[in-house]
Amino acid sequence: MKFKAKPDMFMSGQVLDNVYGTVDWLVERLDDEGYIHGYYVDGYIVGKVADATDEYFNPEFWCPIDKSTLVAIGGDDDENRL
Repeated sequence: MKFKAKPDMFMSGQVLDNVYGTVDWLVERLDDEGYIHGYYVDGYIVGKVADATDEYFNPEFWCPIDKSTLVAIGGDDDENRL
């Protein structure tokens, strides 16, 4: 199931002010309404798995969210699903 949500206030402030210059990845992923899209995991929106081993996995991205803005937007979009 895919979700969308707005980044939490701390992250939003960084995006709007570009305080550290390191949130360009987030700016590029926000839709016109300021939502980030992905999978919901315990207070975060995360991207697809970018790398995985027997010991860990790395998502394409992860972003803490404001849970009050969390909205389910549809099913899986994985074409390679078995």
